[in-house]
Amino acid sequence: MKKLTLALMTTLAMGLLATTSFAANSSASPENTAAVAASPKIGVIELGQVLKADPQMQALKTQLEAKFKPRMDKMTALQNTLKADTDKMSRDAAVMSASDKSALSDKVAREQRDLARMQQDYFQDAKAAQNEAMSKVLKRIDDVVAKVAKQQNLDLIFQRENVAYHSERVDITKSVIAQMKASA
Repeated sequence: MKKLTLALMTTLAMGLLATTSFAANSSASPENTAAVAASPKIGVIELGQVLKADPQMQALKTQLEAKFKPRMDKMTALQNTLKADTDKMSRDAAVMSASDKSALSDKVAREQRDLARMQQDYFQDAKAAQNEAMSKVLKRIDDVVAKVAKQQNLDLIFQRENVAYHSERVDITKSVIAQMKASA
């Protein structure tokens, strides 16, 4: 999907640049002059920097960590119990009765299942909460990027990750970060 998006954006940019180049190389008739004057203005944004600098993103990260910390602590405690029981089983197996070995083996198996289930539930819930939070942050970033683009009369914005080269002249990352901090 990312390659398709990159290919589409590249094709669009090349088409716009070709149109602009053609208009610039054509005779200076009024129609051609208008085409040159209407050439697209392009900007580039480095989304990673914006996310890193966004105060709301940092707040969401802290909220998610706080929300899932009790579950993480519970999993850590179960891991420690499981390790202790596994160590006990391997260390004392030779001197344990058959019924004690069986009971400890059953307990270890139950703890492993419980831990696996707990981890699976944790990661699914954490991923869902993270996706929900990210969608809100990305929506906000989209709004700020659109606002900056309108302020700077830009027609097209590329993400830095999808551009092989850009000059600092077209980089709007700092403007977006400033706008994000101002609206936080």
